[in-house]
Amino acid sequence: MRWKAILGATLVGVSLVLLRFFQLSDASLFWIILMGGGVLIFAVGSKWVLDGVQRLAEFQDMWPVFSAAMGVAWLIHAIQIENYASSSALGKMFGVMTVDATIALLHASNIPVTASGDILSFGPPSLIGAVEVTPLCGGFLSVLMFIVAFSFVTFEVGKSLGLTRLTLLLVGGLAVTLMAAILRVYVVTLVGFYWGFDALEQAHTYLGYILFLSVASVFWYISLTWGKRLAMAGNRSSIHGSVR
Repeated sequence: MRWKAILGATLVGVSLVLLRFFQLSDASLFWIILMGGGVLIFAVGSKWVLDGVQRLAEFQDMWPVFSAAMGVAWLIHAIQIENYASSSALGKMFGVMTVDATIALLHASNIPVTASGDILSFGPPSLIGAVEVTPLCGGFLSVLMFIVAFSFVTFEVGKSLGLTRLTLLLVGGLAVTLMAAILRVYVVTLVGFYWGFDALEQAHTYLGYILFLSVASVFWYISLTWGKRLAMAGNRSSIHGSVR
């Protein structure tokens, strides 16, 4: 089964590359159809990975959740939700929060920076003059995607977790998602400051995937493991009760 897992991981990688190019496109009909195929590739690849890697066997029932999350990422760009996220009052509020937090982190790192709206300007010895932190960089879109992903997880493990634990997961997940967005902007600006615009572009392109996939993976792992343990504990209690 190892070859199947390797092929599955390759398909997942191809689908993520397609998603990146899709997000950079104008969401034309060609790209929407092509990315629809990318969602199917991801579904097949992730299924093969879950089936082929022994350590992931206990999470095989999460395959529909992963596939649905990829479908949501495709749908968000297909119907241009980014436009709403960038122009809405909430999107702008998240953008301001991210700019303020990033400036605080940069000052704490002794980086010479000033802000004019969403433009961050850097002094010597910076290799870049300024960067713009748009509302899309502010984490609002990431928060929207997290809420959608959370609804899928809730559907899977909600009964075993209960309202209190679900609330803790929701609040904690939202906080970590927002912190990941702020960390991304902070690290991207640091990369540009020390290594220039080309390095900044590379960091801007790939760092988001690393951070947000890591956050999503940890969140799903915690919620599923927590839910499974509670469900098993409940089953044991039921068995003991019936024996008595």
